Amino acid sequence: MRKIALMAMTALPMLAVAQEDFTISAKIGKLNAPAKAYLSYRTAAGATLDSADVKDGTFKFHGSVAEPAQALVLLAHEGGDIRQMEDPDRVAIYLEKGAIKITAADSLAKASVDGGTINKDFATYNERLTPLHTKMGELMARYTASSDEQKQDPAFVQELQAEAMSLQEEQRNIDFQYIEDHPASVVSLDLLHPYVESESATEVIEPAFNALSAALKNSDKGKAISEQLETAKRLDIGAIAPEFSQPDTAGNSIALSSLRGKYVLVDFWASWCVPCRQENPNVVAAYHTFKDKDFTVFGVSLDRPGAKEAWLKAIHDDGLQDWPHVSELKWWQTSVVEQYAIQGIPANFLLDPEGRIIAKNLRGEDLHAKLAELLD
Repeated sequence: MRKIALMAMTALPMLAVAQEDFTISAKIGKLNAPAKAYLSYRTAAGATLDSADVKDGTFKFHGSVAEPAQALVLLAHEGGDIRQMEDPDRVAIYLEKGAIKITAADSLAKASVDGGTINKDFATYNERLTPLHTKMGELMARYTASSDEQKQDPAFVQELQAEAMSLQEEQRNIDFQYIEDHPASVVSLDLLHPYVESESATEVIEPAFNALSAALKNSDKGKAISEQLETAKRLDIGAIAPEFSQPDTAGNSIALSSLRGKYVLVDFWASWCVPCRQENPNVVAAYHTFKDKDFTVFGVSLDRPGAKEAWLKAIHDDGLQDWPHVSELKWWQTSVVEQYAIQGIPANFLLDPEGRIIAKNLRGEDLHAKLAELLD
């Protein structure tokens, strides 16, 4: 229910510009020790987690980054290890040259951020998201207030899931409109990046990327996205799915092409992946609904080395025995991760009988709707 990414943190190299010396000054109420502030960010050099004491609600960070970088400022009001906190008080900012001021009466979540061109752009984006935040909060409140009986009711859950998906589509529209309106902003690059995996490379991502300023496209991050775009084209709608073979549960090699002649859902998952396991009942239901209409599933597991028993147990426990399963048991080092540009699981590709990709990352009712469109 909480799956809505409002601003993805990235590990890509940032813009190749002069050294960015920054100073963050914050004033949040009148907090004192044991309250602790943290600054978390990632650059090409790796991850950084800095900390600062809080006195009378004030704290500061000073540092430098080679290029502007996304960051989180976090606040542990009662002290403690921020890494152990499930949902800490936080605000997202950009580290850029100059002074950055953060102010709020009581929490970072309600703070205003001043300082820097990029942070101003980011504030404009967040203003556009405010109505969406409100709608998502209302949806979460409805789910939290629902009875246990309602939470077990498929119709009720599907209704909320449909609303959540509608909100995700609303965010998508906001993101792409922002990118169109701000072709020279670093924020636009960061917004575009998460969609490279899920949107049509030729119809959506490439036109949006080409409309960006030359400076952004020629930056290190822009070049990295350009490379991802070329990979995505190989996996775009209408492309023939890349061929691969892997050992099945008995150790026999099965090729993807051996399933030609049927609609095939190539399902990337793993026994250790909680979202995958939660989605498995939906895949099972889709299989049994459409299995007699030239549809099957090809399960590709990213289970860890030495975890064959866990893989087999998950297949049995989740009722996945009716379709073929393969795995190299190499975790993220498995060959298909790079071949299919997989950045997270669950992930799937729906192929037509000729092996062409006709849809990607179908989950929940979307999977059933697409199969019904094709096979009913």
